[in-house]
Amino acid sequence: MVVATAIFNLSSASFAMAEVSPISVEESVPIGESIIVEKTATTPEIPPIVDVCLLQDETGSFLDDISNLQAGTTAEDIYDTIVAASPGANFAVAGFQDYPIAPFGAPNDHVYHLHSGMSPDKQDWLDGINSLAAGGGNDIPEAQYDAIVAATGPGTFDDPIEGIQDNCGWRDSAANPGIQRILVVTTDAPFHTPDGTHQNDHALTVAALSAENITLVGLKAAGAGTELDDLATATGGSVQPLSSDGSNIASPILSGIQAVTTDVWHEVVSIDSGLTVTLTPAVHFDVPGNTAVNFTETITVDNDPALAGSTLSAVVVFYSNSYPEEGTIIGREVITIEVPDTTAPEAMCTTTVNPHGKTTPPAGNEDLPGSKGGQNEDGYYELTASDNLDENPKIYVVDSETGVEFGPFETGTKIKYTEANGAEPSMKKIGSNKGQAGAVDWHITGQGDFYTYAVDDSNNISANDTCLVPEPPK
Repeated sequence: MVVATAIFNLSSASFAMAEVSPISVEESVPIGESIIVEKTATTPEIPPIVDVCLLQDETGSFLDDISNLQAGTTAEDIYDTIVAASPGANFAVAGFQDYPIAPFGAPNDHVYHLHSGMSPDKQDWLDGINSLAAGGGNDIPEAQYDAIVAATGPGTFDDPIEGIQDNCGWRDSAANPGIQRILVVTTDAPFHTPDGTHQNDHALTVAALSAENITLVGLKAAGAGTELDDLATATGGSVQPLSSDGSNIASPILSGIQAVTTDVWHEVVSIDSGLTVTLTPAVHFDVPGNTAVNFTETITVDNDPALAGSTLSAVVVFYSNSYPEEGTIIGREVITIEVPDTTAPEAMCTTTVNPHGKTTPPAGNEDLPGSKGGQNEDGYYELTASDNLDENPKIYVVDSETGVEFGPFETGTKIKYTEANGAEPSMKKIGSNKGQAGAVDWHITGQGDFYTYAVDDSNNISANDTCLVPEPPK
């Protein structure tokens, strides 16, 4: 009944996948300014690319545990559940007892035996599980340290009974970037330390695991010491309780893998010139599975007027695994920044020719008696405007007395403006199609002088440029 319940819980498990939020940023940021975006990155419950090697205690006390692991669909459910969350997962199975030397072990005990090497194939995993067999053992401590180092590798282990044994067969991290290696060790006994036969202790075992970037997950039954706890702590793993008969073995294996911690960091993989993206902190260390961590992202547009009106982009990738090694991608963020044009155009009215193209007198000199400074005696003006982006800003003419507005005009438009007090402001075409009387485009009548301004396609408005004309009757 207990085994059936464990299997049901395992097969119905649902695992959260990694995610980054928000996955996109689309904002408007003026030149020289920044925005702040609060981001979260959630780690997957199970590492997305994982090698799992089960190192099973095969001494006599684990007879019922191994039987429960082999019963029904327990091993199959473990495989299916891990692969559902980590499709690229590989599996291996190994076992340990002790040296076949009195008083340590029985005459046929093995220190380390590889039952099935690392493989993505379910049948290889099931064959390895089904070949486990419990027996032997003599004194209470076992050869766990030496077996862990043998499973870790690199290289092989010359077992006194089984002969040359390969390590678990971990995949090459260079060919499989972002892979996480997990060694699951089950035991109910303390560990032998170096005594002339046993070779490894805590420090040597941690060094071996760390050199191969392997995380240890312990399944600890009653009778075990603290060695599994210490190894798990040193490698970023965890220890899960195992019932005395191993009937709950499926759940601790999954829980242990889920509890493996990972580092989470980011990299700006592409970015346009003129844009800066920074995130703090640079990395979160030792994050458990299915855990959200926060980053504060600052997006800055350089203080460069040439960027106005442009669109800038960047891509940020978030990784999990062991920083700073190449990690597994858990999410991407796409940044799109619109840089608004905030530079106003410039508008001018300058004296120009009459309808026949003849040069008109220049604007009056205010130092001369009876002259109105800046005044164009005949009211002929060319309207011009310039802008940093818009090649043809819209130009408007405003009667300063009534506020009546005329336009829009294109730059280069030539007008005659007449001040006619009391007259209705108006505009009409000037000149004719004969001769040279078409050099001026419009005749505008207002009740006062006029001013002109321009508007670019970003709706930036220029300052007014006041243009003076004679008062009537001239």
